[in-house]
Amino acid sequence: MQRSRGFSLLEILVVLLVVGLFSAMSVAWLDTGPAPMQRALERLAAETRAQAAQARHSGQIVGMRWNGRQPEFVHWQADKASARWVPDASPTGSWPAELKADWPVSSEPIVVFTPTGLAAPVILNWHWPEGGQRWQWLSDNRLSRVDLP
Repeated sequence: MQRSRGFSLLEILVVLLVVGLFSAMSVAWLDTGPAPMQRALERLAAETRAQAAQARHSGQIVGMRWNGRQPEFVHWQADKASARWVPDASPTGSWPAELKADWPVSSEPIVVFTPTGLAAPVILNWHWPEGGQRWQWLSDNRLSRVDLP
């Protein structure tokens, strides 16, 4: 009886399994780069849209400021004794330490939403080691986002 030369079906399946495992691990490893930054900015953009809608529908004046560690939403509170910006109870969630804004730490918000829309057009730049993103609020309340190199 003559022996055939070549690979058996079992050997081919084992090789395909090993190649598949390495491919899956490499894709998972490659996908860990800027994704946390992008997810944080996506969450912030969604929350910003919600805050703008809240200002429009509730009649409140709402803003966003940078506290040195992360963005924070505030609302204008005026009473007989004083008027000031008060931080909202809901935080913006976990914020990556590497993701920074190019605007200064301030008790005043840089972006202000009023019942009639945006108080003034604003441009903000976000930076992290692998890249950045520019946010521009237009006078019609639209948020334009552009990736930076």
